[in-house]
Amino acid sequence: MSQADAAFLLAFDEGGQAVGCGALRPLDRSGIGEVKRMFAAPHTRGVGSALLLALETAALEMGYRALWLSTRRVNRPAVAFYSRHGYAEIEPFGRYVNRPESVCMGRQLHR
Repeated sequence: MSQADAAFLLAFDEGGQAVGCGALRPLDRSGIGEVKRMFAAPHTRGVGSALLLALETAALEMGYRALWLSTRRVNRPAVAFYSRHGYAEIEPFGRYVNRPESVCMGRQLHR
């Protein structure tokens, strides 16, 4: 892991308005990072995908080998979004253990 092991990204439209964000933080020292605070404004097709790709690229550069995340099970669009991008359900981790409303997902990173 490098010293810079976290990131917060903002996406802006052509007019300079923020239309999305996403964050990355370390979970532990075994090379796993957590995706946090993912958001894309409605009707901004492609913003979420671009942010996730940028976070994955940053994670690889920082030395992460995998990314994990949690979202609410009822947020079906988010679960489908992450599934389309190669994330699969994993065992709950951290504060999401014993939280049936959460679904945890993960993905191995490859260069």
